[in-house]
Amino acid sequence: MTNRYNRQTRYQRFGEQGQHCLQTMHVMILGAGALGSNIAEMLTRMGVHEISIIDMDIVELSNLHRQALYDEDDAKQMLPKVEALKSKLNKINASTKINTLYEELTATNIEKILSDHHPDIVMDGMDHFEIRYLINEACHKLQIPWIYGAAVGSKGTVYAIDYKGPCLKCLLQAIPSTGESCAINGVLPPVINQVVSIQVSELMRYVAGEGFSRKLITIDTFDLKHQAINIDSLKNDQCHVCKEGDYEVLNKSQTSQIEAMCGNAYLFRFNTQAFNYATYFPGHIIKENAFAKLIQYKDVDCTLFRDGRMNVHGIEDDSTAQQLYEEFNKQLK
Repeated sequence: MTNRYNRQTRYQRFGEQGQHCLQTMHVMILGAGALGSNIAEMLTRMGVHEISIIDMDIVELSNLHRQALYDEDDAKQMLPKVEALKSKLNKINASTKINTLYEELTATNIEKILSDHHPDIVMDGMDHFEIRYLINEACHKLQIPWIYGAAVGSKGTVYAIDYKGPCLKCLLQAIPSTGESCAINGVLPPVINQVVSIQVSELMRYVAGEGFSRKLITIDTFDLKHQAINIDSLKNDQCHVCKEGDYEVLNKSQTSQIEAMCGNAYLFRFNTQAFNYATYFPGHIIKENAFAKLIQYKDVDCTLFRDGRMNVHGIEDDSTAQQLYEEFNKQLK
């Protein structure tokens, strides 16, 4: 064992055996935002063998206060988070193999992504609660352990889940209210670091052979509170996911063309050719590269991505969003 990692191998309960497992492990990180970027940095420094990171966004200035390794140049260049992160991680530890997937995670692709990449464990770095249902079902179906993490405001939650349950669906009614959006409620950087530290601690227990803590852990970094609940008694014997194997979210084949996001924003989905024909959209392209184009139209700001997704900021209701989507979409026909 190299001296590079001797500060963590000297901890007896982790030791060289835990480090050996870490250095043969493939971790998939879903999301490269606040949680995902910090997880990726910590695991790379610790010597994980291989990391696959999936994320669909570019770096923005508003990310920099809490998201690890990104800088102002990344934001100016509108780099995809996965590419900017890979560049920084390669400089930290050349021995860690970094795979990047610049795409949206959906019900139509998550199972294939997990099956193709064969991760030993999945780390949750997503920023909205609904997609955790999808991760929960996919990981249970493929029998992949995953570590849920959420942070908003000053509050955070961590729960490490194996495919034997209780799964996230079992605990739905017991999970604290950390499903709000940081765009509305804000988020303090310390809670990000604390959630990530607990997520990685659960992973370290797992590779050291002690297994997950089997605790639902909640923290409040502003009020300095910490709570851990044993989850064994919370298993639902009628759970549709971990008892019945009914994967309702995973089996959805349709993805909505218009999706409300937080903070007066909507996600539009066009076909992949939209990126090449962006000049036909109303408004003006004010900045572009090979990954994204910024379009200004009336009082809204739009970011069009290479796969046809568009983030639209400045819309306050569904009807306005529908009208704007139809106005944009008709230009592609």
